[in-house]
Amino acid sequence: NPPTSGAAPAPQISRGSGRFIRPTALAHPRKAASGSGAVTFNFENQPVQAVVKAILGDLLKQNYTIVPGVQGNISFSTSEPVESSQALPILETLLSWTNNALVRRDGGYVVMPEKDATAGNLVPSLGAPAPMAGLQARLFPLHYISATEMQKLLKPFARPSSILLADTARNLIVLSGTPDELDNYARTIRTFDVDWLRGMSVGVFNLQHAGVDEVMPQLDKMFGPKGDTPLAGMLRFIPIKRTNALVVISTQPNYVNEVGQWITKIDQGGGNQPQLYVYDVRNIKASDLAKYLAQIYTNSGGGGGDNGGKVGPGLASGSLGLGNNANGSASGMGSSAGSFGSSTTSGGFGGSSAEGGSGLGGRTGGSGSSFGGGAGGGMSGGMPAMGNGGSGSSDQQYASSDGSIKISSVDSNNQLLVRARPSQWAEIEEAIKKLDNVPLQVQIETRILEVTLQGQFQFGVQWYLEGLTGSTGTPGSSNFTPGQPYRHRQIALGAGGNAFTGQPFFYSFLNSKMQVAVNAMESNDNTKTLSAPSLVVLNNQVAHIQVGDQIPINETSLVGLGGDATTTASQVQYMDTGVILNVQPRVNPGGLVYLNVQQQVSTPGAQNAQGNYTISQRAIGTQVAVQSGQTVLLGGLIEQNNDTNDTGIPGLNRIPVLGRLFGSTNRTRKRTELIVLITPRVIRNSSEAREITDDYQREFESLAPLRAARAKDAAQTMPVH
Repeated sequence: NPPTSGAAPAPQISRGSGRFIRPTALAHPRKAASGSGAVTFNFENQPVQAVVKAILGDLLKQNYTIVPGVQGNISFSTSEPVESSQALPILETLLSWTNNALVRRDGGYVVMPEKDATAGNLVPSLGAPAPMAGLQARLFPLHYISATEMQKLLKPFARPSSILLADTARNLIVLSGTPDELDNYARTIRTFDVDWLRGMSVGVFNLQHAGVDEVMPQLDKMFGPKGDTPLAGMLRFIPIKRTNALVVISTQPNYVNEVGQWITKIDQGGGNQPQLYVYDVRNIKASDLAKYLAQIYTNSGGGGGDNGGKVGPGLASGSLGLGNNANGSASGMGSSAGSFGSSTTSGGFGGSSAEGGSGLGGRTGGSGSSFGGGAGGGMSGGMPAMGNGGSGSSDQQYASSDGSIKISSVDSNNQLLVRARPSQWAEIEEAIKKLDNVPLQVQIETRILEVTLQGQFQFGVQWYLEGLTGSTGTPGSSNFTPGQPYRHRQIALGAGGNAFTGQPFFYSFLNSKMQVAVNAMESNDNTKTLSAPSLVVLNNQVAHIQVGDQIPINETSLVGLGGDATTTASQVQYMDTGVILNVQPRVNPGGLVYLNVQQQVSTPGAQNAQGNYTISQRAIGTQVAVQSGQTVLLGGLIEQNNDTNDTGIPGLNRIPVLGRLFGSTNRTRKRTELIVLITPRVIRNSSEAREITDDYQREFESLAPLRAARAKDAAQTMPVH
């Protein structure tokens, strides 16, 4: 689902490692003395000078100097002999007990008070080999922790005079001590100098209803350093007023999630004032979505829809009709349902002919366009409109009576603007997510057939199909025995089909037997395919196919110029003829497809005295419901054309009574029936769409051998000069 600018963004939580020390940096215990040494110390309350002389002078044979001011007595003894290499570290330890220090200078050692040992005597080193003994100074660069923070951490573990400098500019610390002490300090620094941020867990929580200034005191009271809870001091809160967000920092990742839930609860109680929410609509029109929501939440919004005739599941008949023929002598057939697209009923399709012939049905009423009428028997309008009514504006706005909810659509960006209270928006957003689904697609395969009613079709296609499905044997063979049409009427139509015996229009759902009968009918010479369009359309959208020509219609009128003077004005309008098909599918969750079908086939006839063509029309307007992949057959539109042709000796054949001796009159009658076959297939996902595309590709590839054969035949018949 697309994010909404008014809804609370998801919290951004970065979970830390929770590690703030380096366990591998801990010191390993020294090995105990093995007792294999040759030196034993036993000092009982001896002055510092005597101890220095015994170790440096007598044992190690080193030059030394004792600065005036060195004081103190030492008591120390070893239980086992030690090695002589351990003598200097032992001496440094004994001197530190009396606040004295051993400093190496000019190849010898100087013993002086500890407070005077650093200044002017030590040079800090970084990475250089350190002397084996004596007071030293060393630089420790820090990588992650600040120098001041490390100084605080070292104070409990170092002598007060050991920390010489904490340089925040260079982020390093300078320590002094014996080699053993400095090694201990180095291990301590490595323990705490870790990536602190990587160990910390950080969460950013955006507030939607309350301000950070309102939430911060409540959180500090519960989780701050002065709080009374066990979590006091474990969390840090940083307000960001610019974005009205809170940053939560903790050493424990789980604490950040827990506090985030508390922040959400506190934020929800921050108020219920109307706010603006912006929703990016993905799959449907924002204007349509605004209209749907307005009908529920604002008691407004335009309605309207298709008031066309319904057949089958709707239990209402569609509008039918035939226009005039070329000579105007035949009458058209109208139905009792009125024109489709209109809310009133005043007849079917028809109109008056310039040649004097009359049609049944007349003009249609209501908002739909009518077929028929007009000068010269032409059409007074095009195909009627299909689809939903309502406002045609690009941006729509709706508001509730109390003004708490306002809904508007921005068609340029296909966005929905909703101003509502947070409690109202939660319900509206849930409805939007259910409505903004990926629309289904429907593949519509249509075949429009014209059957000449002669021979075995003389009683109509319905009679032929019912007799064929009730027959035995193979059509066209010697063993074919026609069935009894009316006896097998319901069997022929198959499960779910109905036949209207008293109406000129009928429909049927094709089962396997009926499909065989239709295939046999299409292979007959009396059947002609007018059009076989196939296309894919979105669910509940109109698919329009038009194949044919535009016929010019001249309209002449007299215009008065004042007095007795008049002038003749004429204009030309173009009328669409041929095959015009409008299909609007609507798919329910169970796969049933409701089809709103409007089919018109119009054929121009002969010209009248004004130079206009009479146009013969046959149309179907209906609604049916079929399963995906099932074929529905619509038929029953029968047209009859009567033609009279006089032949003979010019002049003599016009003599009354005797003219028949010099000429003849040929009268012909031609009856045709219009059949429409529609097969909808629901496309629910990309894989089904790919299967349909592959089917079309295979059909085109199957035509390649036929084209190659025709090209070969053309090359063989080409004359050679």
